[in-house]
Amino acid sequence: MQDRVAALESRLAAVEQRLNVLEGAQPGLSTSIEEAATPNLGEGFLSNASTLIGRVLLIFGGAYLLRAITDLNFVPTAFGILLGASYALLWLFMAYRKGGIEDQRASAMFYGGASVFLALPLLAEAVTRFALLSGRQGVIALALFCVLALLVAVARNLRSLGWLVIAGGIATAFVVLNASRAAVAVPAFLVFLGLGSLWAVYVREWIGPQWLGALGANAGVVVLVLISTSDQWPVEPLTPFLMSAVLLITYLVSFALRSHVRGRSVGMFETSQTVLVAGIVFWAASGAAQAGQLALATVGAGCLVLGASAYSLAFTPKTRSARGRNFYFHSTLGLALVVAGTALVMSPAMAAAAWSLMALTMAWFSGRLGRVALSLQCTFLLVAAGVGSGILATGLGALVGEASALWPPLVPWHLVVALTTVACLFIPVAQHSDRWGVLSGVPQLIVLALSVWEVGGLMVVFLAPALAAVGGADANPAILAALRTAILSAASVTLALSSRFKRWPEARWLVYPVLLMVGVKLLLEDFPNGQPATLFVALALVGSALLLVAKLLSRDQIEE
Repeated sequence: MQDRVAALESRLAAVEQRLNVLEGAQPGLSTSIEEAATPNLGEGFLSNASTLIGRVLLIFGGAYLLRAITDLNFVPTAFGILLGASYALLWLFMAYRKGGIEDQRASAMFYGGASVFLALPLLAEAVTRFALLSGRQGVIALALFCVLALLVAVARNLRSLGWLVIAGGIATAFVVLNASRAAVAVPAFLVFLGLGSLWAVYVREWIGPQWLGALGANAGVVVLVLISTSDQWPVEPLTPFLMSAVLLITYLVSFALRSHVRGRSVGMFETSQTVLVAGIVFWAASGAAQAGQLALATVGAGCLVLGASAYSLAFTPKTRSARGRNFYFHSTLGLALVVAGTALVMSPAMAAAAWSLMALTMAWFSGRLGRVALSLQCTFLLVAAGVGSGILATGLGALVGEASALWPPLVPWHLVVALTTVACLFIPVAQHSDRWGVLSGVPQLIVLALSVWEVGGLMVVFLAPALAAVGGADANPAILAALRTAILSAASVTLALSSRFKRWPEARWLVYPVLLMVGVKLLLEDFPNGQPATLFVALALVGSALLLVAKLLSRDQIEE
């Protein structure tokens, strides 16, 4: 019995020893194997690189073999092209498989790159050299391949493959456009590719490919706008406008989904792409309108709809409370679209009135919500109303124009805009913000300057015909100069007095610039054109204004 037990133990020891040898558990053997199998860093890199390059060369060798078989008419051309496409897709599938293995990602990238370099020239030749596909069919085939390749890149997080697909797709698309004149299909594909690159970046948080995709999409639409003006291309001017509108809307929807569904902040790309595409849209719209195929009022209505949508996104509870870049982006976009829309839909006077009412609304919301950004939007609307109504041009002519020149008339709409500007000063707005700092007072400062410009200009427009007989041969430049000096001096005193109130502390920043302007005016207008009596009045007013301003600004107390 003991002999049997000893024999059994001996056999178990022998089995255990064999297992250890097979599993590499023996210390001496294990160490020797690891030392023999572990090369240094340089040798490992060169070995891997040479292996991958060798595989790629073999892949391209197989492609040239298929090309030779086709060129020598061993198989029909169409069948050879089909074999080449299948061969390219095979290596794209290999890239997908290898991309799922961590230590095989380099091989996956090489396989994916080989697939792109095989498929895209083949597609281009199928349209250009062999004429097997029409331009539209070639674009469809190109889109299908780019979709598959981008899906592989995103699924396996192969950013370099994504770059390669986007760049190759853009280049191939323009080759197809030049050869087949597929004027609509190619820009449509480029827009699609741009959106694909954008969402690939959004899904994988890549950096950069969306810029290249947007460049291709924008270039495609710009080329479409240019060729629509040529008689050699059968493209109606309305087509590029529709394509650019699709480009703008799809990108804006993508930005909204990213900011409000995925909870991410917009960045430099979203802002710059929106500005560029909006410019392309208005360029295309002007061309279509000149051709009589589009009414600008239709464009304006679309702008109003998009502007209202952008404002609604800006004022969602989450976006409004975050006080981040999403609020500034969507609110500014909404403002720009609404201003553009009203300018296209309404007459200048009606648009100025609408902007004035919107400015009052923005001022009220600024104080209610504590948003300096809304105060700045109020200021922008007042500037737009001043330019659109013509009151800023009228005020400038009244304050610096020639006495004998054609005098601007007093227009009722100008009075409405000026009163609205002054009314915005009496509506409490947000004037303090940690984000804005000292710049928080800039919107109110601009509104104060607009008030002086508009009200002062209208006062000169109203009084100058009666006092100085302006606009004719009997105009008296001396009296006109004294009148202007009086109004500007009064404006400086009013600003100094207003600065003592908490609501208008920014007014003190304008006091001395206005007085400096009065001093320059004395040298350039009053002394050359003045008479003793008018110079006495002008100098007395300026001197009094200087004394009052110094007294008012030296007081530290601020009134409510």
